[in-house]
Amino acid sequence: MFNRNYDAKIRRLVLGAWNDDAESFAELYSLTVDDIYNYCMHILDDKKESLQAVNEIYFVAKDNILKLKDPSLFPAWLRRIAFDVCYRKAITSSRTDLFTLLHPDELLSLPFFERQIFFLHDFTGLSDKEIANALHIRKKHVLKILTNAREHMLELRNFTRS
Repeated sequence: MFNRNYDAKIRRLVLGAWNDDAESFAELYSLTVDDIYNYCMHILDDKKESLQAVNEIYFVAKDNILKLKDPSLFPAWLRRIAFDVCYRKAITSSRTDLFTLLHPDELLSLPFFERQIFFLHDFTGLSDKEIANALHIRKKHVLKILTNAREHMLELRNFTRS
């Protein structure tokens, strides 16, 4: 997705943010905000909601930057925060009763990547191609992860029925 120069810059900026350097965090914001906004738009499909989500995501990131153990993981960590914020917003604003579709504990028991793709595809209705674009991965990988997620969901349901 990004080149080595980008990764080195991210690491350097996270180290600065760890030391309360506001300019470093501002630059982290500048480097990642477009990607995070686009990700939110894929999930929420609403400009106003997406902008609110972006604000919340960076507020959470700034408050919790010291919890990030490895500076090179900042983009993935930020994406995880974005998913959590957008997931909560999508569920609370949804007219569909998610609990009739699946039990939240089942979804939360999936590995993060499976949970993310399952939610994006089966709940928000994004296509395989849209998910691949949002996550910067191949469509083939999306299909594989989606298949794995569905298999795990079936295993969980069969296990709880037994």
